[in-house]
Amino acid sequence: MDLKTRISAFAELGTRLPAIMTGSLPEQAFQANNWFTKSEVDRALKAWTQLLTASNLFRWTDLYNIREGLSNKNVLVITAGNIPLVGFHDFVSVLITGNRFVGKLSSRDDILLTAIAGELIKIEPHFSELIHSGELSTSPDAVIATGSNNSSRYFQTEYGHIRHIIRKNRSSAAVVDGNETHEDLRNLACDILQYYGLGCRSVSHLFLPAGYSPENLVEPLNSYTETDPCASFSNNHRFQKARLSLLNIPFINTDPVLLVENESLHSPIGIVHYSYYTDKQNLLTELMPYKTEIQCLCGHKSGNTELLPYGTAQKPELWDYADQMDTMEFLINI
Repeated sequence: MDLKTRISAFAELGTRLPAIMTGSLPEQAFQANNWFTKSEVDRALKAWTQLLTASNLFRWTDLYNIREGLSNKNVLVITAGNIPLVGFHDFVSVLITGNRFVGKLSSRDDILLTAIAGELIKIEPHFSELIHSGELSTSPDAVIATGSNNSSRYFQTEYGHIRHIIRKNRSSAAVVDGNETHEDLRNLACDILQYYGLGCRSVSHLFLPAGYSPENLVEPLNSYTETDPCASFSNNHRFQKARLSLLNIPFINTDPVLLVENESLHSPIGIVHYSYYTDKQNLLTELMPYKTEIQCLCGHKSGNTELLPYGTAQKPELWDYADQMDTMEFLINI
């Protein structure tokens, strides 16, 4: 099965994704993980439907020298379960490079990927030889593992002796400059609230210019209606509101999240931190040492900085890699 055949199969899969999510599958996914509401499952599927086109796949793979005829390597992929199909990019990357996907899927996100893998095999039966679940009888040739800072230490101990990509906790931030339009702020609300703020690309910290009122964000956040009601998210909001009140920590209450002045890049679910800066370029320079903690920065571009436009944090392209680690380059050089 050559690269062109693999690309054709994934492009066909992209056209079938909406139809896959019928019947009882969405409910099964929700029962396994009650953060996987219909709105967020649909969001993930829509994103992948747009990404898995022949033109996108050729543009992506043309960036690399993917050699044919080599033996398939066993790539163990350990996935997280925080948002729907969070491990799907690794799944596509492993298979598009001609390697064997050995999945150790999170029990919180195994239903969707398993169903999609089954559909891919229907499209191109040869993929059945390249998709494996369960334990291997031998050690894998490479490992891609995603988890928390704690689990990363286990992954390093267990798999540090072989080729690996090990991803830790990251979060995202936005640099507000005060020149945002109402549309910008609505898009920023999307960056904060899509997937209920659970993703590493979810904005959890706002850098505000000195004198800027965080009250400007209340209306855009309150008017965000693109997610279904989620009991777990609502419970976090109530818990954090009660906790902050008991501790006499000031906060700004919006319907979905609480805004709290705090220097930390990482915030609990239900809270978005904010802090102030006086010079945007100095701030971006000061953030350089924290690049290993930040997945992406949103805001208006300034000079040569790589700020993502508001509303695009949760819309990576195929060639945008988690933790800025080029998964494809890693896979073709195992």
